[in-house]
Amino acid sequence: MITLRKLRFSDKHSVFTLGCSIFREDEIPLLQKALALCIEHLSYVAVEDKKIIGYTLVCSKPTNVYFTFMTTIPSCYEFAFLGIAPSYQGRGLGSRLLKETIVAIFQESNQFTCWLLVDYNNPAIHMYKKYGFRLWAETATTVPGYIMGLSHRRYHFIVNDKKKINHPLPVAPSTVSA
Repeated sequence: MITLRKLRFSDKHSVFTLGCSIFREDEIPLLQKALALCIEHLSYVAVEDKKIIGYTLVCSKPTNVYFTFMTTIPSCYEFAFLGIAPSYQGRGLGSRLLKETIVAIFQESNQFTCWLLVDYNNPAIHMYKKYGFRLWAETATTVPGYIMGLSHRRYHFIVNDKKKINHPLPVAPSTVSA
């Protein structure tokens, strides 16, 4: 049985080891920085048989040069990493971790903005869009990708009594008559 729980300091070595097996070599320094800067009560791990098989890392300080503007925005978070062991990918575990993390951020601040950087990984882009992230800008680096954002103003979540997300609902734009 797979359980989700908040990240603990003692999990960081296992998260790093898993991340090294998932991400490109050029992403490992950012993973190290995210592990050092992550907010443990907003970051989650997926565990099966005492083994970490997935995780999210959320930071309030930017790990990437693209997010330096975050320091001027109150309640702004970087969704730094979402990693799933390859043998568990495609089973909805990434969605479960993403939902749990977004709910935790939403409970921390109802005025939040969250950013992430994703390469041209179409399944990941589709999942992030499904949960309200929008394409914000295309990067101009050696590894092209997109900066995506999620704002409390653009998306609404129904949260039940157990503080779990039931279903994300897009907020309809208001119509203003002139």
